[in-house]
Formats: sequence, C-alpha cells, structure tokens
Amino acid sequence: IAEMFESYPKPGFHPNDEAALLKHRNGVFKLALQHKIPIIPVYCFGATKMFRRVQLPHFIETLSRTLKISLCLLYGKLGLPIPFRQRLMYVIGKTIWPS
Repeated sequence: IAEMFESYPKPGFHPNDEAALLKHRNGVFKLALQHKIPIIPVYCFGATKMFRRVQLPHFIETLSRTLKISLCLLYGKLGLPIPFRQRLMYVIGKTIWPS
C-alpha cells in the first residue's frame, strides 16, 4: 500500500519516476529461506503510468496505512477505470538461491 503514496502526484516526484519500497519488506525472503525456495526478482517499469492518481489529503494516506487497504482515486481513459496505453518493460534478475 505504501508504494502508491510514494510517487507522483506527491510533491517532489515527476510523472516518470518509479518507486519500490523494500526496507521493511522481508517476509517473503524469510519464507524462502525457511523453505529453501529460490527467489526470482522481477520489476515492471511503466505500470505506474497506466492509471493517474488523484492527490488526496494526507489523512487519507494515514488512514489507508492504518486500515491496510487502498484508499485512493484512480482514473484512466475518459476518466474511467480503463488503463491508458503504456508500453511495459519487465526486468528479470538472476535467481537468488537460499544458502
């Protein structure tokens, strides 16, 4: 949920900026180590441009994080939930094997 608030239209960000927050997101890595399952890192560039987001008051962001649900207004073509045409580029990293 936090990623959607750490990008444009937040002040200081450009529409072409991408954001990925990983600092406190280690549950998947712990599970992979515990069960000895490899991790394949994947990131999709351009997904943040498929919809536009309306900048809401800061208390909505706080409420959204507290409730752990997405409270945001998104729109696409003609103001509808139809995504804008956007070329997507997937980057796939080397497999990370648990030791």
